[in-house]
Amino acid sequence: MKLGNDLIFKIKVRALLKGLLISWRKGYRQLEVECDNALLVELILAGRAADSHLTEMCLIHHLVSRNWKILVRLTSRSQNTVVDHMAKCMATMST
Repeated sequence: MKLGNDLIFKIKVRALLKGLLISWRKGYRQLEVECDNALLVELILAGRAADSHLTEMCLIHHLVSRNWKILVRLTSRSQNTVVDHMAKCMATMST
């Protein structure tokens, strides 16, 4: 299944938004966010998420602007592959 870059970007934005919302509701006030999408990280760090036409990006901007400490970091896709593999290994070991 092949997805377009635009659709992948929207999926990553929604996943980040959901993670931020869950973290805020759980009461976490310090958060470290890693993302492998350079455009998404740049939009958040430069404060341009508020100007986006995507509702989710505007919501991310408002969440990041709240009274909490968030570190947003760009990671490489190869690191994601390693983490995914480790998570799969841990899941199979626990069953």
